[in-house]
Amino acid sequence: MKVRNLLVSLFIYSFSMLAYASDYYISSSQGNDLNNGAAAESAFQSLAKINSLNLLPGDRVLFKSGDQWSGMLWPKGSGTQALPIHINSYGGEVPAIIDGDGFQASILIFNDDYYEISNLELTNEASYLDASNGQAKKLTGFGGQENNWGSGRDVRFGIKIVASTRSLSYFRFNNINIHDIYPTPNTLTLKHQGYGVKFESQSNVAANNINTISNVVIDSVTIEKTGHYGIWIKPLGLNGSDLHKHFDFTLRNSSFLNTGGSGFVSVKAANILVENNLFDGTGSSDDSRMWQRGSGTWPFDSKNVVIQNNVFKNAKGPLDSYGVHIDYNNENVVVQYNFSYNNEGGFAQILGANVNSGYRYNISVADGSRIEGVDGALQNGRIFHVSDYCNINGGCPSTNNFIYNNTVFVPSIIRPEVYFHANSGETHFYNNLIYLDQGSEPLMTVLSDQGVQLSVSNNLFYPLASFSLDQKLTTNAVYNNPGLRLAGSELPSMYKLVSGSPAKHAGKIIQGSSDAATYSFNNGGRDYFGNAVSDSIAPHIGAYNANELLSGFISEEEFNIPMISSTLTSLLAGILLAIGMRRKGPH
Repeated sequence: MKVRNLLVSLFIYSFSMLAYASDYYISSSQGNDLNNGAAAESAFQSLAKINSLNLLPGDRVLFKSGDQWSGMLWPKGSGTQALPIHINSYGGEVPAIIDGDGFQASILIFNDDYYEISNLELTNEASYLDASNGQAKKLTGFGGQENNWGSGRDVRFGIKIVASTRSLSYFRFNNINIHDIYPTPNTLTLKHQGYGVKFESQSNVAANNINTISNVVIDSVTIEKTGHYGIWIKPLGLNGSDLHKHFDFTLRNSSFLNTGGSGFVSVKAANILVENNLFDGTGSSDDSRMWQRGSGTWPFDSKNVVIQNNVFKNAKGPLDSYGVHIDYNNENVVVQYNFSYNNEGGFAQILGANVNSGYRYNISVADGSRIEGVDGALQNGRIFHVSDYCNINGGCPSTNNFIYNNTVFVPSIIRPEVYFHANSGETHFYNNLIYLDQGSEPLMTVLSDQGVQLSVSNNLFYPLASFSLDQKLTTNAVYNNPGLRLAGSELPSMYKLVSGSPAKHAGKIIQGSSDAATYSFNNGGRDYFGNAVSDSIAPHIGAYNANELLSGFISEEEFNIPMISSTLTSLLAGILLAIGMRRKGPH
């Protein structure tokens, strides 16, 4: 009865609050700040007018479709979970545009929360100086050294969320396009400090003043042409403490295109889900203001992270620059069901001091093309790289790293490495399928004996003559042609096993039921394609575990081979010409 009465009270409160909620319309082309802003016909005009309002739960700020503003939108006031504050476009399909115009952010939310922001376009690369007086562009009330004194000179954002006086919760971003975010510093070493979105908390552990940000969902957002990261979760003042983290973040259905740094970086965060996103061209060098290095995504000092069903392609940079890499000090990170293609650094990298973290049921094609010493590269490309690096002399071993049931194709023109460092700790390496297009150089594999506890079994290496194979990789290994549908294609479906494949049921059983906890070391429950994986029947080697009656025949709709050897290309072209099939080009 008490629960029912509480729910009724909450409903009545929410309904009463909604009755007082207001809509504020704003149009740069047709509005006037002397209007009441209550309807499209009486819209406000300026960001300054919106910034002056005290917003209440359920209020909506609506920007006219296609109109453009210059400056920083800084809404004041918080919503509630039942009645968040909405910022959106109205009157058409074209999003409204907010150009940050050299302020620190296009949108700033400062110690307020419960916001839903949708259907906007944001950019911010103009000079931080006001042309009329030569002074830095700032808004009164936002400053401090940690915020660059409120100026956009040295650092710039599309959206910046700051928790400096209290913890914040509930942010929803949907259908937002953020692009061309660059600062205009006096020191060129800072020219790359442009970020799409930053979630920043400011804490003081010694004073027990802890602030975090939580309950965030980012859906259908596009971020491109930033100096550095696309999205950054970054607590300040929590160094040395593992008790406090930002938490409950979901990133889905979004695109990161030619960002100067990594696409998504979570620092000291927990309960992170990254799924169904495209990361293409992270670490870009298209603009001289870019950082020019970056994996698609990587967690640091984070816990309970799932990265799944994404596409990672074309990452660049002299270090890191994998599709996904697992940085150090993480716990429970699962990278699964992703397609990784043409990332310079490689496919899988696990650094030091991690617990129960790794990769399973992913497909990697043409990853690891980087060559140390060429074009400034500081490290060779690596398919699998397990390190002890933790920013401490002597390194830090990890516990229960896992790399199993991944399918890897390496074209003839590259030869990445497999490298497990000394003192890197415990790693399980099972049921991985590595297929090499024949080339002139062998693929090097180096697995240290010092400070390493390896459990290796049932991996497939084909053809054996193309590997310089460390003896520790040979336990129960398979060396036969696995029978991929079309090795070299960029279509994941071409990495299924054809009928009669020797890789079928040749894997090691990884104990653990299919409904086991996500972060426990088990067989994963399903493969890359969604097929079930038993915990009592030997699985296939690689990312595919079904038994469809597949042959090598490829339909016209499926045919697509962007990177295969010249010999194979010529052979296939001749076959296709003979049967009158038109060859589609790469996309």
